[in-house]
Amino acid sequence: MNKSFFVLAVACFLSSCATNSSLSPINGKANKNVVLDTDYLKSMPRKLTIEDKAVNLLNQLFNTDDANNRMVLVISNDSDCDFTMDILGNSHYTLPVAARKSESIIVERGGYEMKSQVCQGQYKVYKTFSENTQLSIKYSVVTTQDIASTSVATNQ
Repeated sequence: MNKSFFVLAVACFLSSCATNSSLSPINGKANKNVVLDTDYLKSMPRKLTIEDKAVNLLNQLFNTDDANNRMVLVISNDSDCDFTMDILGNSHYTLPVAARKSESIIVERGGYEMKSQVCQGQYKVYKTFSENTQLSIKYSVVTTQDIASTSVATNQ
């Protein structure tokens, strides 16, 4: 009998919590200022799949329309470090590029300030893009062990 009463009490408590959604279970006040995590998901743009990105890049590469004001920018990271390139102009783009990898993005034609922290160095340049472009970033980290092995190799 005690078990059935306990189950009934818990069921009543859970159903009252579920139906009374305007009150907070913590302090009994209205939840007008509560923002659920799902609210942010609704406003976030859909992330492109790899296939969608490849289709968009290929369509842009083979687009011969003179009225097209977009272009493909390929950034090759020939450095030993990952970095994120900030591309600032009429539009703002952010492109993460892994070490020894290349990434592509479609941008509007025009002038841009490009900046990033590459390993221990700063990269900052102003570029005007009018056609599809590949940009290579090179930065090598030289250690004292590399210098010692280089000097030994040159002495022989």
